[in-house]
Amino acid sequence: MSWGSTNSRVVFVPLRQWSEGGFTEHSPPQTPVCCDFEGKQVLLGKTAVAYGIAGLLQQTRSLCYSALSQTSLDEQCDINNFIVRIKSPSQGSQPTWRDIEGVDMLRPRLSVNIVEPSYLMGDDGDGQESELGGYLEAEFPSLKKKADGAADFVDQIEEGNRCHLFGVLLFELFSRSFPLLARDSRGIRFRDNESETEFASEDAGSSREPAHKKTQLVDLRAPSVLHIAGREKTHEIFHSNLNLTLLDRLASPSLSLVIRNLLDCGEDDRPDNAYECLEVVISDLHLLLLDPSRFLFYSAPIYDELGVPQLSLREYRLYGRENEVALITDAFCRVSSGTSESFFIGGFSGSGKSRLVSGLMTIVSMVGGYMLGHKFDQMSNEKPLLRIIALFNDLCLLVRDKNSQQDLFVIVNDLVHVFGSDLSVLARLLPNIKVFSPQLIPTGDELESENQINLRGICFMLQRFIKIVSSRKNPVVLFLDDVQWCDTSALAVVESLFGDVNGSTSLLLICTYRSNEVAEGHDIFCIAERLKSSGVPTTMVKLEGLNPKDLNTMISDALCMLPRISEPLSDIVFQKTKGNPFFALAFLRSLVDRGLLKHSTSMRTWFWDDDDVSSMDITDNVLHLLSRKLSRLSTKNQSALKVAACFGIKISAPVVSALSTNPDHSDIHNNLEQVVKEGLMIKVGSEFKFVHDKVREAAYSLIPEKDKNQYHYSLGMLLYSTAKGEVVDDILFSIADQIKQGIGFLADENPELQIDIAKIYELASIKAVVCSDFVSSCSYLTHALSILPTDHWRSHYDLSRRFSIRLAKSHLSCGDVEKAHCCLQDMIEQCHSFEDKLPAHALIATIHTSSKNFKEAYYLCCEVLSQLGEGIPQYFYVNQVTKMVQKTSKLLHNISDRDLLAMKEMNGKLTPTMTFFSLITSAAFFAKPEIIPFVACRMVQLTMKNGLCKYSIVGFIQLATALGSMKIAKSAAKKNIEDASRIGKAAMSCYQNRYNTSDQLPQLHAVYYGFFAWHTESLQTCADMLRRGFDAGMSLGQTNNAIFNSVHYVKTAIIAGQKLPTLLVAVDCFLKLANKHQRDIPKVYLMINHCTISKLINKREMSSPTSYDPPSVMANEHILQIMYANRALHAFWQGHSERCQHYIKKFLAVVSDERRIDRITISFIYGLNSFQLLRMRPKTKHRAIMRQSIQVLKSAAELSSWNFQNKVELLEAEEFSHDGNHNKAMASYLAAINSAQSSSFIHEQGLACELAGYHCKNVGDRDAAWSFFDQAKRCYTEWGSELKIDSVALQLKSLSDFIPVKGDNTHEISRQSSS
Repeated sequence: MSWGSTNSRVVFVPLRQWSEGGFTEHSPPQTPVCCDFEGKQVLLGKTAVAYGIAGLLQQTRSLCYSALSQTSLDEQCDINNFIVRIKSPSQGSQPTWRDIEGVDMLRPRLSVNIVEPSYLMGDDGDGQESELGGYLEAEFPSLKKKADGAADFVDQIEEGNRCHLFGVLLFELFSRSFPLLARDSRGIRFRDNESETEFASEDAGSSREPAHKKTQLVDLRAPSVLHIAGREKTHEIFHSNLNLTLLDRLASPSLSLVIRNLLDCGEDDRPDNAYECLEVVISDLHLLLLDPSRFLFYSAPIYDELGVPQLSLREYRLYGRENEVALITDAFCRVSSGTSESFFIGGFSGSGKSRLVSGLMTIVSMVGGYMLGHKFDQMSNEKPLLRIIALFNDLCLLVRDKNSQQDLFVIVNDLVHVFGSDLSVLARLLPNIKVFSPQLIPTGDELESENQINLRGICFMLQRFIKIVSSRKNPVVLFLDDVQWCDTSALAVVESLFGDVNGSTSLLLICTYRSNEVAEGHDIFCIAERLKSSGVPTTMVKLEGLNPKDLNTMISDALCMLPRISEPLSDIVFQKTKGNPFFALAFLRSLVDRGLLKHSTSMRTWFWDDDDVSSMDITDNVLHLLSRKLSRLSTKNQSALKVAACFGIKISAPVVSALSTNPDHSDIHNNLEQVVKEGLMIKVGSEFKFVHDKVREAAYSLIPEKDKNQYHYSLGMLLYSTAKGEVVDDILFSIADQIKQGIGFLADENPELQIDIAKIYELASIKAVVCSDFVSSCSYLTHALSILPTDHWRSHYDLSRRFSIRLAKSHLSCGDVEKAHCCLQDMIEQCHSFEDKLPAHALIATIHTSSKNFKEAYYLCCEVLSQLGEGIPQYFYVNQVTKMVQKTSKLLHNISDRDLLAMKEMNGKLTPTMTFFSLITSAAFFAKPEIIPFVACRMVQLTMKNGLCKYSIVGFIQLATALGSMKIAKSAAKKNIEDASRIGKAAMSCYQNRYNTSDQLPQLHAVYYGFFAWHTESLQTCADMLRRGFDAGMSLGQTNNAIFNSVHYVKTAIIAGQKLPTLLVAVDCFLKLANKHQRDIPKVYLMINHCTISKLINKREMSSPTSYDPPSVMANEHILQIMYANRALHAFWQGHSERCQHYIKKFLAVVSDERRIDRITISFIYGLNSFQLLRMRPKTKHRAIMRQSIQVLKSAAELSSWNFQNKVELLEAEEFSHDGNHNKAMASYLAAINSAQSSSFIHEQGLACELAGYHCKNVGDRDAAWSFFDQAKRCYTEWGSELKIDSVALQLKSLSDFIPVKGDNTHEISRQSSS
């Protein structure tokens, strides 16, 4: 094939011809006058060809001797020995460097394909520049790959000759058509026919006037020159003044350096930068192609206002952290599949912790996730807990922006369903939920509610919220930077979110911390261990300094210099900085500032003296370097930095605005803008933020240590004086925090100012409470009290009382019971009147109850009520209680919710009495339950006489419960229950419609739905309301009431036939909660229920979280009752009739009250089980038990057919079956099935189908039996009981030879009843 010929796809062009014509085969030689886009294309194309040729020369070392015997090294490296393969461009299009397919060597015969994968790393710019550069690979299709471990033998002398001759080839390649730097003051022109060049000399210190000189050029393109001249001649040629200048004038200093270092290989006294082998050359050429904008094309550095050149940093590249990036990316991928994980990153400041995480942001955004992040710092006035809550408030905006209206509609419905009446509490905690829908905007009354959510409540509210908004589709990443500055309350909230006992989905917690600033037992490590032990996958990573190679890569990029050239400098930097990335860059900048690292315009590169850099004395702390840089700034800029540093990592616009009104800081805004230009701060919106916390520390170090407190105090007082008499909400925390740093100086101020500052702290505490930051509230109030004079209880009585009660509430909200109690006791001792002591007594009673000191709470309330004129009798007789309840209930004859809503509000003087009556009912339930009816009667009597208050509802509900539980004749019992139901419903309706507070809701739900409502309301409604009571209690931090609701909920849900797997998950949650808060009796209740549910799910008993030992609880009658009831229950479902009968008798021996739901349920089981025993051993007593059970259930069904009618019908069906009355039995079975289905008792629907199947099997109707058993199996499957599924499956198997007849009347009716 002749050179220059083409086929349909590829053009073959000799390298000499191609180098003269650029990319096209017939165009004349081009000599661009500047490195424009076209010139860059030419330079990039030739570099790609050079990369291919280098690969070919490297491969010749692997060929056998015979293949090379006819070809000398000079001939191999001759420019005429190579062919360039180019894609044939389509008509009308211009060829680019990407069209180069490969290079062929003629002697010996070798080919290389230059392959570009799909991923590229081009120029950072846009447009045409982004088309330049890429990751190229050399492939050798004609060579077989060597076996692993095989290596070429390299003769160093021959390799040096090969590199030298390759340098000669490159010189020819690039000197024929090379782009030049565009400088107006220099001109250069070529006359090929005259071999004449005009150039200008350049010295750093000379004037830029052109100098002209003529030099005869040797025709380097003639091969004879190379062959005749030999090494000595070529050495002389290439080191002549002209040719050195041609290299210096090449638009690529790096490429010029590559060629120069290749030529140096021919010298006897090889310079240090001369190449050792072609592998290093190939690596350099590959880097030039990979990132041409940085290494191939020369671009002068940017100079700052002082004329100092700036380093060319890669702002978004993370060096040497590939393993860590893979770990954190993999963790996020796992989280995106529906799990939760935590990731802790430790390391020195400046080691790249934040940069490591920031690289994840793009991935999170791409998959539709939510990235929440905050950086804590020691000086910030943004409190940690406040910031954690604010992050989730910001999450609302992200959810709105990333979801469709349909998705938001689903989220709103979930919020309404899950939170219910707690929505107003959530709205106060996260005001931004209003962006989801207008229906989530709380009313003014709801926002102004007096309820104060505590730390436990915050945890529970956020747990429920995050479960709704996070999903596999929208995973949530919570990034907390520098958590060593985070306080315990904020960490507790975070731990509760990711260690949620209910489990959580698609959550990733990332925490970074300074490993050199935390001790071994720090809270960070404790939380990590607790998360790990609770089943949350936890990864611990520690970032060390970069290794020398990675550090050299970073410095090479910063200097736009080949790594092998920058290596001596990076070795020194590594010794000085131990590889810390931030420290290393600060050190480099310091070298530039000191003139030890310079950029030469004439040389177009950076240079330094190794000895000078090595001798530079620095400390191990980067602050030394930064402080030296800051000291060079103007006094005004330094002042602005010092002020900003006092406010933390950033300073807000309101603070800047307030400070600027003072003459001393009138230019602070402009000065901060100058600091931004210096690269020390950035502007985020209207805020000014330090680029790194080390910069802030350096700025803060400009203030002498002894003056820092005074400096803070002065700033605080300046802000105070600026905002005095105006709205200070935006800077309230800033004023308080700055003064707090130097609060000792306040002692020198006048008393009036001190009191005014104390009130400022009170306002700050109120704002902190509104923001649910109780830790900060405690701090502010503690300082407020410290500002007051020593005799403040005498001189400032009202302030002292107000501060003390607020402080006690804040301590209590933080869970610090001991401090709250001490504060309240001190308040009681100091208060002048009994009325002033009442709030403290009420809080102490609450503390006693929450701490399980029920007797102390009870007697304290008795004492207070006695002083309020309400004596509590020590003893009561049953008939006295009965008469009092009946008499009081008459006051409520025919009362409705409308009547209650219309009642006047109670006089405020009686509110304390009602408050303590309400408190005593909570304590008396465990300390003295017989007193509750008396208290309820007194509360109702006071209400009917003096008007309604929110505590009145407690009295109504307690009275309704007492009325419905009275042991009286059955004829009167029904009337009592009906009246009690009317009173209870009216009270609950009034509470929901009149009072916008949820503080009473947990207690009300536990009492009403746990003890009484099942008489007339569906069991499913009762279970749902008890679950809401649990949620409300947790939201308000009322753990006792919450756990109490949970126990009743589980009992009711089992009876109501809730799906067993779902219920088991809930019980696991409640058990962990009871164990965490050391509630022993509820824990035993829950463990017993857990065992029952586990056995119902699978006949092989599932492991319970903990075991319980009956002998250890024998003294507790209530525990015995629930234990016997549950053992009877699962014995019945297992089909163990004798065992069931045994435990039923034990239960009845300790429970005589027939008006309890568990007693009625056991009566139902007692009757069914007696039928089974009657079939085995006919006895008269079994028949009597059956009839008694039917009577008990009929009485219950008169009040609630929903809950009990199906049970009556099933008992009657069994009686008819036993008596042999087939028709009546079938009618009753079908009625029981339909009734259970309409009442949503899926378990009892399955039971009725199963018993109907047995009946049909016994009478020989196998088709109907098969149909009923099949329906039972489907019901039990929906219920989630593998135990019963297996049992029914055995019956179906025994009937498998008998297929149900289509159209069978019984089968058709049964099918309809189960549909």
